[in-house]
Formats: sequence, C-alpha cells, structure tokens
Amino acid sequence: MATESDTRDVTTVFRNARIHTMDRRRPQAEALAVRGGRLLAVGTDAEAAAAGRAARVVDLGGRTVVPGFVESHCHYLMTGLTLRQADARTPPNTTIADVQGRIAEFARRLPRGQWILGWGYDDTLIAEARALSRQDLDAVAPDHPVYVRHVSGHLSYANSAALRLAGLGRGARSPEGGHVVLDALGDPTGELHERAAQALVNRHIPPVEMPALRQALSDALPLFARVGVTSIHDALVGMAGGLADFHAYQAGVADGDLPLRATLFPAYTLSDHFMFHSGFGDEHLRLGPLKHVADGSIQGHTAALCDPYFDRPGLRGLQVLSDKELVDRFRDAHALGFQLATHGNGDAAIEAILDAYETVLGEEPKPDHRFRIEHCQMATEAQLDRMQRLGVMASFFAVHTYYWGDRHERLFLGPGRAHRIDPLASALGREIHFALHSDCPVTPVAPLMSVWSAVNRVTREGRVIGPEQRIAVGDALRAFTLDAAYLAFEDGIKGSLAPGKLADFVVLERDPLAVPLEDIRDIAVAQTVVGGEVVYADGAMTHTTKERTA
Repeated sequence: MATESDTRDVTTVFRNARIHTMDRRRPQAEALAVRGGRLLAVGTDAEAAAAGRAARVVDLGGRTVVPGFVESHCHYLMTGLTLRQADARTPPNTTIADVQGRIAEFARRLPRGQWILGWGYDDTLIAEARALSRQDLDAVAPDHPVYVRHVSGHLSYANSAALRLAGLGRGARSPEGGHVVLDALGDPTGELHERAAQALVNRHIPPVEMPALRQALSDALPLFARVGVTSIHDALVGMAGGLADFHAYQAGVADGDLPLRATLFPAYTLSDHFMFHSGFGDEHLRLGPLKHVADGSIQGHTAALCDPYFDRPGLRGLQVLSDKELVDRFRDAHALGFQLATHGNGDAAIEAILDAYETVLGEEPKPDHRFRIEHCQMATEAQLDRMQRLGVMASFFAVHTYYWGDRHERLFLGPGRAHRIDPLASALGREIHFALHSDCPVTPVAPLMSVWSAVNRVTREGRVIGPEQRIAVGDALRAFTLDAAYLAFEDGIKGSLAPGKLADFVVLERDPLAVPLEDIRDIAVAQTVVGGEVVYADGAMTHTTKERTA
C-alpha cells in the first residue's frame, strides 16, 4: 500500500492544458511536472514528460491552469465559526422578522442563559432599512444574551440581557474609539460601533474552545477549496479564542485537517505574547504582519472620511486609533520585526496611516518593508503618490464596486466620490504592488468574482461605476496570485508556476483570458491542487476532515 510519502516522491505530469504561469520569463505553458510537492518542470508536454520518467500522467483535456489563488485578506477561522451561528444576512433574510425567526430557532434549541451569536445583518438591504434594536432581539430571545454582528464587522447589535452583562444602562458612555448608540431617553438601543464599544459586550462572551476552533477550520475548508484558493491570509487572528486560535491552526496542519497554506495576522493586542515575528514558520503555516485597525466601514458610516457622508452631512466617521496611537503601535511592532498591515477604508484614515508609516520608516528605515494598507478603498491620487514613494502596498477589496457601488452613490458617498472607490488602475499606473481579496465572510470567497469586478466594475444593478479604474484580466489575475504572494514575502515560493516553486494551482473549465469579460465570474473550478495533491475535484472535496463538535 502506497504511503503519502510514496505518492509525494512519484512524479506526476499534468498535461494537455492551457497554462498561464504568471512568470514573465515563460508566461504560457501546456504541462507541469510535479514531485515532492514542488514543480519539477513547466513547459511543453514533451518537456514535462522528459522531466519525470515513469511518471503518473493526468490529461487535463485542454482546460486552463493558473497559479493557486492567494486570498490576501479574509477571516478564515471566523468564516468557519459564522457557519454555526444565526444567519442574519440579506439574502436569505428580507425582513427583520426573518432575522428574528432565525434567532428564535437558536433560543428554542439552546439552554436558557446561553449566548446566541448571529452574523451578517445589513441595515441597508433589509426591507425596514434600519438597525436592529434590543427590543427586536428581546422579543424572540428574552432569556438569552444575544449578539448579532453587522456584515461589515464594524457594528453589532445586543439585546437587553447582553447589555446588562456589559453594565450598559441609561446614560452609558461611549469609549474612546467606539460608540454606544443611545435613544432619546438615554438608554442603549443595542447598537454598538467599532471594536472599542463592541468589546464592552464581547468580553462577556465565553472564548471559543479548541474543539470548536478546530471544527471551524474544517467547516471553512470547502468554501475556499471549491473556488481555487490554495493560500489564505487570515487577517485578524486571536479574536475568537485568543492564543488558542493559533494553536488550532497549528493542530489543524499537524493532523492534516488544513491542507491550505495559511499566513496568520496576529491582533496587535497579542504582540507581547510572541517571541517570533513576521515570517516565522514554514511553507504551510507562518506568521504574517501585525494587524491594526485605523477606522471602520463606509457602509456602517464608521470609516474616517475627509468630507462628510453624503446621506449624513454632519458625520465624517470614526478614526478608532489616534494619530499618536498609530505611531506608537507601528513603532513598537516595527522594532520587534513585524511587517505592518493596517485596515483603512476612508481617505482620512489612509492619510493617518501613511503619516504614521512615514514617521516610523523615517526613524528606522527598512528598504523592503512591504507595509500594507488593507482595503484602501478611498485612496486619493495624492495618497497613491505617497504609497509609491514610501513603498506601501495595498490589498484592495475590489468587490465593493459590485456589492456596495449603488449604495455608495445613493447613500454613503454620493456620485462625486463613489466612482473612485478601489482605484486599481491608478495604483497599477504607479506600479504599486497590490492584491485583491474578498474579506470573507463579509462577502463570499470568490477569486474569479473579484477578478470580474476589477475588470468590469459593474454594480448589483448592472451599472458601471468608475470605468477609468478598470484593469486588464491578466493584471487582476496577477493580483490574486503573484502579487498577493508578494505582499506576504512569499513570491519566491508561490504565486507563479515555475520550476522549484510550490505545486499549488487551479484547473479552470474555461480561460478567463479568452472568455467574454462578463463571463469571468461564472467560470467553474475543476480542480484545486495544493503541493501536487488534489484537494477538490469535479464538485467534491477529495480531502476529508474529522467532525469535532456536535
């Protein structure tokens, strides 16, 4: 009987394919030879066959192959956890009553006093077009503390039981960097803005235990593997179970439950616990940048803007860390050897991040720092100039144009600013390294949907927003492969298909560089291959994991 070691030592040739390598030295090929988890040869069918005598041969039937997709900003562990929480998204819910019904199901099933958690509420898509209130939640779960997160992750809604546990009553004060919404009588409505306010309730929710963390990693796997993701950047690790989040990842890799490669972004609050810094680990699991958050989300009215929101003229959002806090945190992390990745949506937040980056790099220069701005949604031309000069990179949330483009024009930003969100063409013109991402579970993980959005910039309602910021298909694919790897200092081992690199690739039913642009998001993934091992094929997982929780 062949062992895993035996199969890794056998050369496998994948032939008869249209291969886009993302390697400028040889951009096209028709076959790959794989051995020991790495690419032995990339070239013609004959060249690949010559590299592996007595090889196992896989005929790909003329399908298209691209490097494995690198999801450069997601919340993989959190995605798995949300799959077992109350689903508050729209769709499937269309009214608040629908959301209440889902919470009521949990209330009937769980013992009195146990927390009910929900995910994905969107006040701008639900029929009532308003926030959830504590009364909405009390009506269906009066005997359970309830906590529902907005789809952006930057707002949350708590019921009376949860507010009591947090000590939030009449006249509750908002913490610095957050906001507790009060009604006309001064009572909390249940709505909490940003992490500082959310933490008032969060700290009373029991930490997720190891079996549930392990199960969450397994639950998330099919969502990512079936769309061709071979590597993930989990962009805020430590928020569910603290250091146990990292232990869960390590155990998942050791037991073979996590075949995808993971780069973990520790939360800043955990930085004192690490003896190591960015880059520590191996090709399967490693520490990435230290994660900071400078503002919130535009759709939650909490992103920090230079000019007021279109629909709320007196509001400019919230910078959750002061300028001094940003500099102090960045200075500490940089001195410890961490790469920096900072969430910034609004132009005011991006300006503050760049100011702090420039200060820290001026004090302690590092030529190849690869500091990142996550989302970078409203970067101005002047800010992109600064990013180019400083060597700062971006991971763009390009599907904003589809999911929120219409509402950005009508509600949040107005037509004058909405067309500039996610300025990919402007960044490309400056040769700024950037990646694309889904921010899953904020939007479904779907690399080809991100590529489609980047090249079409079409909204839900079918309108084009900011056509001047469209980019070519090849550039968009590169942003989900080689440039995404570059943002994590991993371009030497992944992101393109070349001899010696990891054998991570995706087999597609159609060629995104050949189909009509509007069809890119509909291309099916035939196989997802990690280290030469097929983990997903023909609509089914070929990699199995253990069930760890009821």
